[in-house]
Amino acid sequence: MADMRQDLLGLEYSSSFTLQGIQEANIDLELPPVSTGTATLYGTVTDGTTPIPDATVKIFDSTGTPYQHTITDATGQYSFSDVPAGTYTVGAVADGYPLSDVLGVTLAAGGTTQLNLTCTADPTLALGSIAGILTTTDGLNIVPLSGAKITLRDALGTVVGATYTVADGEFLFYDLADGVYSLVATADGYLTSAPMAVTILGGSIANVTMSLTVDSRTYNGTVSGIIRDQNGTAVAGAFVGLYQVTTVGTAQVETLVATTKTNTEGQYLFGGVIGGQYLVKAKLEQ
Repeated sequence: MADMRQDLLGLEYSSSFTLQGIQEANIDLELPPVSTGTATLYGTVTDGTTPIPDATVKIFDSTGTPYQHTITDATGQYSFSDVPAGTYTVGAVADGYPLSDVLGVTLAAGGTTQLNLTCTADPTLALGSIAGILTTTDGLNIVPLSGAKITLRDALGTVVGATYTVADGEFLFYDLADGVYSLVATADGYLTSAPMAVTILGGSIANVTMSLTVDSRTYNGTVSGIIRDQNGTAVAGAFVGLYQVTTVGTAQVETLVATTKTNTEGQYLFGGVIGGQYLVKAKLEQ
């Protein structure tokens, strides 16, 4: 193999000029020296045997910060020029291939280094994905809903996956074979969503938005406790009243909104309590 030829002086060019008839033109050029502080890196990206065209090759500096990237040509070859001398890591990625092993390389000033990269095919990258956002309403605005369960079923109704929404309402299913799927969202205090049909074809990516509606029957609180006498003994059969407290002008108004009685253990419970300010009162008559 012949030695690679290196530039000693850089390319320089003149301004354009016009020459007519027997005129004489004198064009002097001063060639700049080639910087010796940079290096060239080149190589081929393959799957182990076959070159991979259109692969992305990226250089990271010694701190792991991305420095530069390029794309391989039809023969899988790549090249970087004028890279400052130093230590780098290099990796490659292509459609159907995850990021290759990232290899380290030290580039010397003025030098040329060959570094070949190998990508390993991952057949799951040809499968599809479903990315979604789940929302609800706070009465005025549409807001993301976290902690909800998203169930994924196939065309036969078989559950093939389940996940939960995160803080911004997002959820994700991946490695999905082609087919028709349905999504159902559930969360405490909300009505179950209607199934949403999603089709994956040719490893496609589906982006969806789902929403849940508050279930007014269950999206309420409870108030419970135990009523005891001055000796700490539980009081059975005591009257317990739940009063809602509202402010009218500068005064607080207490309105009785629900009543119950304690059980044999002195316990009571109010269900379906809507949001607000309350107090509890209790008494026992002969």
